[in-house]
Amino acid sequence: MAARDGRRPVPAGLRPTARGLALLVAAALLVLGGLTLGRREAIALGIFLAVILAASAAVLAARTVLARRIHLTRTVTPGAVPEGGWVLVSFGPGGAADSSGPPPPGLVDAVPGRGPAPVTALGHDYRWRPPARGSYLLGPALVRLHGPFGLFSAHAHVAGTSRLQVLPEPLEDDELDRVMRAGIGERDAADLLGSQAAPDDLLVREHRDGDSLTRVHWGATARTGRLMMRQEEWAHDPWAVVVLDCRAESFAAGRHEVDGGAGLSWHTSPGFEQAVRAAAALCLRLQGAGHQVLLMDQDGHALDPDLATAVLGASPREATWPAALPAEAAAVVVLMGAAVGRDLPVLATVPHHLQRVAVLFGTAEHQNAASEDAAHRLTVGGWLVAEPGR
Repeated sequence: MAARDGRRPVPAGLRPTARGLALLVAAALLVLGGLTLGRREAIALGIFLAVILAASAAVLAARTVLARRIHLTRTVTPGAVPEGGWVLVSFGPGGAADSSGPPPPGLVDAVPGRGPAPVTALGHDYRWRPPARGSYLLGPALVRLHGPFGLFSAHAHVAGTSRLQVLPEPLEDDELDRVMRAGIGERDAADLLGSQAAPDDLLVREHRDGDSLTRVHWGATARTGRLMMRQEEWAHDPWAVVVLDCRAESFAAGRHEVDGGAGLSWHTSPGFEQAVRAAAALCLRLQGAGHQVLLMDQDGHALDPDLATAVLGASPREATWPAALPAEAAAVVVLMGAAVGRDLPVLATVPHHLQRVAVLFGTAEHQNAASEDAAHRLTVGGWLVAEPGR
């Protein structure tokens, strides 16, 4: 699979090497000294060195012009890879008139987080394993050129950048079940995820505040002794909303910057990566249970379903996602971090007829009065609260 290959301008030009600078200084001193002292041989030697410098620069300039006519295409296989996977990067002719044949010596490809990777022959490749989830830019690819006697250097831009998507590794089913069932209970987890329960459990659930009496399942109510509600009214085409908190203050512990290549970078943290993995697994399970899934951030902006581009950003205000809830929504799962206390007034506005689940990351490892109070207030407000790690 060939990734998108865009050409980017790269500063290019002849630059003297340390040897070239030394020779240039020597030539200038010889000419100036010869003129001052009246020594013709010093002037002649200085001019001779200057001619060598000029000849080296002229030859390198010609090589650079020829190298810039080469256009290569980078192929990244696959174009999207799971976290921890390897990609194969290779080069081939880009279709320009003078792009056939082997590439010139000195072809290197810029790789995020490591030194340039050398490319020795057209069609040869190198393997690379991205260090973390994210959207990376490979390239640009340059040809490093040197003039005669190593007096000048230059480079030519022969291929642009290619985007590589590194997808999160979703939580395993068993791990997701532990995260959800430990906090919200067996029946509610089966109601939401719809995979590890008996068929009867998928058709009915316990009564919640705001449920209409017209949805009472009388047979299940008589059998269990508890008021049970039908789900058929929305099970045929249910919507589930997954909200991922992407605020930097929510996942500040261990926050660090990731080099994405070509000037691209982003921030993440271990807690945020755990939340991303949980969000990916939830989306898969909810889709498998027949839900249409809408994935958004704390401000109600849609996130890419593959979650490769989800990053931490500065957003000091409270969440605003409830305003973006679709009318067809039947369930909402919010994955939050340390900013949950600030969002309590906003979370209280979420309609009570929805199945509301809050997954709080980090509160189990760093128990404090604020986090305990937030979890308690959510529970009192009718939210099902899960705290991974507790």
